[in-house]
Amino acid sequence: MTIPPVTIDLQYRGIPEAAASFLFHTDEGPVLLESGPTSTLATLQTALVAASVDPTSIRAVILTHIHLDHAGAAGWFAEHGANVHVHPFGVAHLADPAKINASARRIYGDALDHLFGEMHACPAERIHPAEDGEAIRYGRHEFTAIETPGHARHHHAWSIPLDDGRTCFSGDVAGMRVPGTDHPILPLAPPEFDPKAWKASLDRIERGKFDALELTHFGRVDDPMDHLERVRDQLDWEAALAIDLLDDGDLDEAGRISAYRDELHERAAADGVPAASRATYLNDGGISMNLGGVKRYLKTSRSEPTRTDHGSTGGSSTN
Repeated sequence: MTIPPVTIDLQYRGIPEAAASFLFHTDEGPVLLESGPTSTLATLQTALVAASVDPTSIRAVILTHIHLDHAGAAGWFAEHGANVHVHPFGVAHLADPAKINASARRIYGDALDHLFGEMHACPAERIHPAEDGEAIRYGRHEFTAIETPGHARHHHAWSIPLDDGRTCFSGDVAGMRVPGTDHPILPLAPPEFDPKAWKASLDRIERGKFDALELTHFGRVDDPMDHLERVRDQLDWEAALAIDLLDDGDLDEAGRISAYRDELHERAAADGVPAASRATYLNDGGISMNLGGVKRYLKTSRSEPTRTDHGSTGGSSTN
């Protein structure tokens, strides 16, 4: 039997269903998919103990990408003996997260400590790069990497056959979702947001004909085709909105955020999202991040390509 994982709600910033870690009970010991940020490590450790798992016994941590809300706590588990499996572009940053931490500190200042916490270095011998299509086995559980750029260049979704069907653990490439609704949220994070690459990644997941998706932000999707179409439509709409606002020379940053918020909330309201949920999950921090991501994309796509820093930070609109 290849049983499904336990979904652990990390209660990120005290918000329910904002970020998850997935606990697999394999024949070779417990495996986590996503470590979450350092700021929720204590919550994760408590949940593991409640599931009768010693946090120091975690056999491996499998990451979708190295943004702090997905990988920040990986170093703690690596220090206690866990293998860490990550996209090749993420290896150097896990071994030496100084650039990630410095960049995050510049952006968030002292707020970094409660938002994410700093990433701790993983011992180099514990980091294992996973190539596109590579299958990683722990007992009867098989985790196959699917390279899925667009949100981040160092992004994998993971295909896992389980007793209840083939499931894609999609990280951020299949978007996020307002709890209790089907409404998608998209983190268009700098510096690697690329709508063309993102849509190609959605197409690739769609061709996988998965029985279900598991979203890190947040939960199980039993109709992958419908969800992926919603994400595709939201991506086209939101990227176009951000481009229009950035190209409007009469707007300052505050004006762009206000206009973006109005449009975003109107669209969500039409999709049945309550006002309280809109205030929590469609906040100005995410809007500012998305404008920054699209601005960076326009700068690079409208000029000669520049080197991309694979050590981008943050990545979630609830962050």
